[in-house]
This record gives sequence, structure tokens and C-alpha cells, in this order.
Amino acid sequence: MPSPQHEAVHDESSASPLLAAESVSKKYGEVTVLQSVDVEFLAGEIHALLGENGAGKSTLVKILAGIIAPSGGRVVGPAYDDDVAMVFQELSVVPQLSVLDNLALAGRANRWLVPYRRLRGRARQVLDAAGLTDVHLDRPVETLSLAQQQLLELARGLIRDAQVLILDEPTATLSDVEIRRVHTVTRNLAAAGHAVLYITHRLGEVMELADRVTILRSGRVAATGRRSEFTMPAIVEAMLGDAHTVVTKSVPNERDRDTSNMLELTGLTVEGRYEDVGFTARDGEIVALFGQVGSGADDVVRTLAGFLPPHRGSITLRGDALAVPSRVATKRRGIGYVPADRATEGLFLDTAVTFNMSSSALSRISGTQVLSRKRERELACEMADAVGFDRKRLDEDASAFSGGNQQKVAIARALAMQPQLLLMSEPTRGVDIGARAEIHQALRRLAAEHVLVVVYSTDIVEIRDLADRAVTMYRGRTVGSHWVDDTDETTLITEILHGEPV
Repeated sequence: MPSPQHEAVHDESSASPLLAAESVSKKYGEVTVLQSVDVEFLAGEIHALLGENGAGKSTLVKILAGIIAPSGGRVVGPAYDDDVAMVFQELSVVPQLSVLDNLALAGRANRWLVPYRRLRGRARQVLDAAGLTDVHLDRPVETLSLAQQQLLELARGLIRDAQVLILDEPTATLSDVEIRRVHTVTRNLAAAGHAVLYITHRLGEVMELADRVTILRSGRVAATGRRSEFTMPAIVEAMLGDAHTVVTKSVPNERDRDTSNMLELTGLTVEGRYEDVGFTARDGEIVALFGQVGSGADDVVRTLAGFLPPHRGSITLRGDALAVPSRVATKRRGIGYVPADRATEGLFLDTAVTFNMSSSALSRISGTQVLSRKRERELACEMADAVGFDRKRLDEDASAFSGGNQQKVAIARALAMQPQLLLMSEPTRGVDIGARAEIHQALRRLAAEHVLVVVYSTDIVEIRDLADRAVTMYRGRTVGSHWVDDTDETTLITEILHGEPV
């Protein structure tokens, strides 16, 4: 049941914005990314900023935060620019340092010596507010889970006491319990008089959380207003125009299946992570492991990819025993992998997209140990088309793109190796509706071409839209295995939240 929405604390008729963009434009060379954008952010409001990847959201918030300068127009308001804190979708924590050190780096202390004794009390407060009550200040960040590190990013924003807080996909990697914590913190911030700019691709969050909505399309404001003025279909229409594509599931007939093309897990166990996991992925199907963060579902995928060797159990692929001692070994067996954390595990951010897409398939672009730039370009163009990436931007560094476009590059990189088994964790995390459809279509084409596809997701909408079968997991054990189209969402969600079939 949705939590009740907070009451806005300002008098809208007389309130002046804490931060506002006035006719803001941005060009990179001949490419116009933003054009005459006007938007205001008021104290006491949660303001959702929506749009497809490439709509201009990332550029706008970087301008609002003072990270980059606009080409035209201006940013005004009492919060600009020292009272704006931005919590990026991609992690910016320093893994080798402690939690306290990371909070110190994010604070306002502008001196050689950090007042750690005084900082510890404040740090404890913001960690508690961010849902990290059980995390010790001296704990190394590299020992935290991905979800805990995302919550630490939120705490780093809180410790600055900024008037405006920009949250970029803060719940993309979190479980339902952790999402509720973030929502509670977000409401508390707005109730305390902050302006919260909330970027998300989960439209359910928008309907539950937001006071106001602004939708960008192709660098312009497509719609803006009170959230109560919008329906879900109206938001989708404003985001996509006529671009929305519905993905059709098409499991092949039995006579078209390759019955030998099968992945089978029996009694697979990694002590302390998951136990006695078994399921079968067959030719032409997309199988999803569905569970909350910490359920063990992601760990099963990482085992198959070669990062977490099992203690016992067996795996067979196409009838042959599959050993998964390392990522090198699984790549040799034709197993592609797209991690949830694309920034640190999935991409070379400071190199061109072309290089990223070809780096997993050097044998396809080389002859006698010499790389062919022509073949590399042709491969990158082919992969770009497969995931709906703009060919004209292949020469740009991966770091220049929004999270959704980076995910497309990560998926294209895995596809380039022509895998017989493709593994993905959170395949469309942080990806907009249009891009999700393109990625889902690419995965369905792969399944039809006899590539086995196994994904891990915490997103029930993605499970419903993409998967043919869902294997539910709870606290390291499988609960059920279902044909998605024959199973209601209540059953799936109940099993991952409570560990029992309904």
C-alpha cells in the first residue's frame, strides 16, 4: 500500500523558488542538448524530472548543480550554487576509505584538518536518516553491498545540509525495504523545507512521491505541472510521443526448439550466499531470477559468470558439465555477462564507445594479431543497431552518456562476443521506457536465435514484460518457478518478500 504523501510546506501563491532555470540551453558543437528550458524548484516539494535517455535530464541537473555551464540562459535562486548537493546514479564513493572518511570528503570542511570528533556525531545522524543504522562509521566502504553504497551516496548529500538535493535514480539498485527507507528520507527532507529534485524511470515512484512533475523530450520541456494533474498514460505520452513500442513475447514452437540447448543447475550452493538452487533454462525462453537485494539471486548469476565459484552442486550447458572457476574460463565457454554496476564492472568509461563494444570480441576484428579499424567500426555499428544506440556518437567516450545509454553500451559489449549464454543483472536499471523496450526486443531476438538468456531483476514490471519464466528467491533459497504470463504479480511478490508460495 503506498505511503501517504507529505503535505507541501510552502504557500505556492507567494513562494519564490530555491532554484530555477531560466531559458537554459546547452550545445556541444553543432548538437543542441537543451533548448530554452524553464523550470522552478520550490521549498517543501519533491519535483520529479522525467524523460527518455538523451532527453537532456543529465545535462540539466549538471547545470543546476554548477558542474557545467549553460550555453544560454541562466540558473538563479538563493540556493545556487553552493547549496545544491547532487547524488549521482553512478557511485562516487571511495571504496578503500571508511564510511566516515567518505562522509568527510562530501562535507563542507574547507581546511587541512577535518574535525573528526565533531563530525562523528553528525555522520551518525545522516547514516541513520539514510537507513544505514547498522553500518559502523569505521567500516571500509568496499565491504558494503551495492545497495548500501547507494544509500551512503544519499548520506553524503545529506551531510552537506544543502537546500536543494538532486537525487539521480536513488532506488535503482535497492530492495523494496530499502526503497521505502529512501522514500521516507525524501519525504522528511521536503517536509523540512528542502527542495528535492528526483530523477527516476520508475513511474510508480512518481505517482507515489512527487508533488510536481517536469518532463523533458528532445531537450525541451514537454510538460510540467502538479503531479495530481497527470495520469500514468499521460506521462508516458509526454515522454515518448509516438515512439513507444510494445515488446511481444514469442516463445518458439516445440518443433523449432533445439532440445539440446539447455542450462541446468542442480543443488548449486555457495555457503553464506545461497543453498541448493536448481532451475532449467531452455532454448527460446528468457528466465528471470526474481528476488530482493540479498536474496542470493544476483549471486547465482555471478556464479554462472565465473565470479563466485560454487562449493557444491552441478551445472550443465548443452549437455556438458560446466565449470565456472573464473571469468576467463566462462568467457571461453561463450558466456556473456552484463553486471548491475556498469560504471565499475561493465565499461571502460574513459574510452570511446567503439572500443567498449569491440573489447570483448577482439578475435572478430583482428587478423594475424593486428586489429582492423574497419572491422572494429563495422562491429560497433552492428552492435549499436542491435541495442538502439546512435551510430553518430560511437567516437565519444562512454563517460559522456547518461546511465541508460551506458547500459546499452554494456549490453552491446556482451553481445559482441556472440554468447551462447547471456547473463544480466538488472538489465535495464536506470533505463527509460523507450530504451527498455529496445533492450527487451534485442534480448527476445537473441532468445529466438538460440542464445540462452538468464537475467536477475528486482523489478516486477521488468519480470512481467521480459521474462517467460520467473524463479523466485528468498534468503538464499528458491521458492517457486512460474510461467510469468500464467502467474499474478501478488504470487511473485509474496514469494520474494515472505519466502512462501501463496
